[in-house]
Amino acid sequence: MVDKKIEIVASYTDTIPGKIIKLRAGMKFWNRYEGDQYSHISLSRDRKLDNMMSFARKEIRNPFNSGLVKENIRSGIFALKPDVSRIAVMELSISENQYNKLSSLMDQYWEKHEQYNFNYAGLISMLIYGKGVQIPNSFFCSQWVATILTESGINIFDGKDVKDIRPFDFYGLLQDQIIYEGLAKDYQESDSSSLVKIKK
Repeated sequence: MVDKKIEIVASYTDTIPGKIIKLRAGMKFWNRYEGDQYSHISLSRDRKLDNMMSFARKEIRNPFNSGLVKENIRSGIFALKPDVSRIAVMELSISENQYNKLSSLMDQYWEKHEQYNFNYAGLISMLIYGKGVQIPNSFFCSQWVATILTESGINIFDGKDVKDIRPFDFYGLLQDQIIYEGLAKDYQESDSSSLVKIKK
């Protein structure tokens, strides 16, 4: 059976919430982690990264109107500050059954996307205490991506509660699967079996 590929995209887009998360990560009296320069996680079903999904702002300049959104690496918040927005694209090999389940779940969430809210309380708790808070029908970005993976049978976090998953947890676990790391504007899709890994 041929493995399928999905992309998990860590990003930093120089928004106010992103700056707060990055500032918190950079404080010397807190532990530092691989990838803690990234403040956001998105999920894509292919390398194009033009139909990613995550929990984020619905309007570019309004962080308080947030929920489940579709994202494009070449537009929206990623293109707002093209010389600053950085990404790390991690490619994960999964089975066809897992891929089909993941794809179905993403579609199901999107069909009801107006019913879901952004988990602000969980995000604040994560920033202060390093642990999230579970609220029904509410997610922050890394919590939602971890939920989709877990519900698809892709158990990469060894039982860790999805509400406690942070963006750098993905990076630390999957950094050997990075196929691109650099400015978002410089990312180019490739149909070849591998992409040049660029770390800056």
